[in-house]
Amino acid sequence: MWKKLLVSALAVSMLILPVNSVSPASAEEAPAASQVYEYLPGRTPAQTSAAESMSPALHGLVLALMNQEAGSFTPTDRELVWEGLYNMLSLYGQLDWRGEAAEDTLLLPAETVNDYAAALSTSLEGLGALPASLEDRLTFEPGKNAFRAVCGEDGLSQIQVDSQEKTAEGLLLTGALVYLPDGSDLVRFQALLQPRDNMLGCAIVELTIFEHG
Repeated sequence: MWKKLLVSALAVSMLILPVNSVSPASAEEAPAASQVYEYLPGRTPAQTSAAESMSPALHGLVLALMNQEAGSFTPTDRELVWEGLYNMLSLYGQLDWRGEAAEDTLLLPAETVNDYAAALSTSLEGLGALPASLEDRLTFEPGKNAFRAVCGEDGLSQIQVDSQEKTAEGLLLTGALVYLPDGSDLVRFQALLQPRDNMLGCAIVELTIFEHG
């Protein structure tokens, strides 16, 4: 029950904190164990690992799975994928140099949003129309060919990757979404990434979340 309350708190924090607030990667406290990764928006350097560059996609999709009480990523579940994409834009789009901030919203060109969608193994064309469940947080402005997202900041949680293994199918990551105030795991996850010619260098092809232990 407490984890459901925390998920609600995380969702609310993403909606109410201002655009110029501190990014998740800049949180003052981080878990003592393993690595917690930073995100370099739109300019991922060659030396950045796949786990580092894909942290925004992992974070956004894990939050979407928790909110919808789904155990695994289903690429055909449009509403789930749209929510994961919105989470990415809300949490990390404000750091992208292509974004245009205005009060508590961020305007991102459709081309930029498509760059983020590619990390979730999809595209705007493949996703189709925005679902009604997101209409209060994400809108499309045809005249500008851009999306306007209500921005927030989830300073309460952060992706932590504990292990990674190269397999025949791709890079297998194991880790957790960590609740920063006490360092506890909100959920554990396992994700399969495959190299792609996109902004983050990879795409999530499988993602499963599960309780610790």
